[in-house]
Amino acid sequence: MPGGQGDQQVPANSIRSLHRSFGKSIGRLAPEWVVERYRHWTTDAYVVSFPKSGRTWFRTMLGTALQLQFGTRTVDPTSVHLMWMFDPNVPRLLFTHDVNAHLNHVDSISWDGHRYRSKKTILLVRDPRDTIVSLYFEMTKRVGAYDGPIDAFIRQDAGGIASLVAFLNSWIRNLHRVRASLLLTYEDLHRQPHTAVRTALDFIGAHDVSDENIAEAIRLSSFEAMRRMERAGAVQHVRLRPANVDDPQSYKVRSGKIGGYREVLSSRDCAFLDDYIATHLDARLVRYKESMLTG
Repeated sequence: MPGGQGDQQVPANSIRSLHRSFGKSIGRLAPEWVVERYRHWTTDAYVVSFPKSGRTWFRTMLGTALQLQFGTRTVDPTSVHLMWMFDPNVPRLLFTHDVNAHLNHVDSISWDGHRYRSKKTILLVRDPRDTIVSLYFEMTKRVGAYDGPIDAFIRQDAGGIASLVAFLNSWIRNLHRVRASLLLTYEDLHRQPHTAVRTALDFIGAHDVSDENIAEAIRLSSFEAMRRMERAGAVQHVRLRPANVDDPQSYKVRSGKIGGYREVLSSRDCAFLDDYIATHLDARLVRYKESMLTG
C-alpha cells in the first residue's frame, strides 16, 4: 500500500485522469485487493462512523453543497463519493463503518488504522444512546437481522452498547495517529449546521464552496426534505430507501431527534445506558457523559 509521502505527491488532476483511463470495466476485472488499494490511493479523505450516527444526512449535505458549487453530474447528492470523477476540484471521499463494530463482539473490536495514517479522516459521532436505539430499528425494521426486544438488544455483547462504546474509544484514542483528523458530532450538525458543514468542507479541501450554497444545501437536506426523497424513491440506492413505506420505523430517515431515545426506552434501560457510558466511554467524549447529568 502506498506510503504517506506518495499519497500526497500525486497531483489531483493526474489521479482523476488515471481513474478515467482505468475505467469501470477494468475495475470489475481486477482482483479485489487491487481495486481496494487503488481506491485508497486516490482517496483524499475518509469519513468514519458507527452505523446510525448521521452519515447519510451528513453526506447528503456535503453532496448537495458540492453539486451546487461545481455542478457535478452524479445521480443524487448522496453519491458525493463519485463527484470527483466529474470535476477535479471536488475531493474524493470514502465513507466507511471501518471494522463494522455493530456486527462484532466487544472483545474483538480494536483500532487497526494503517490505511488512515496517511489520509485526512473525519470521525462522525453521535450520542451513543440515540445511536444504539436507531441501530435497533435498523436491524429489526430495515435489515431484519434481529427479532428480539430492545432491552436485550442494547445489552448484547455483539452489537449492543458495549460494541458501540468500544468502537468510539478505539477511534478517539487513536485519532492522533492519522495524518489529519476532524471530530464532528451529530449534535453540532443539528445545532450549528452551517459552521459544521463549512468546517468539514474546509477540512477536506473544498474551500471554494460559497456560504450561499452551504445554506441552500442545509435547506435541501432537512429532515422533512430527506423524508420526502425517501418516500418518493428519489434515490435509487438502498442508503435512502424504506424497507416498508407504510412503516415509519423502517425508514432510513427515522426520527433524527437529539435525545429521542427517551421516547423509546424504559427508565430502567435509560439508566443502564447512562451508567454504562459514564463508566466506560472515554473522557474525551465527555459531552455525552455531561448530558446525562443535565438531561
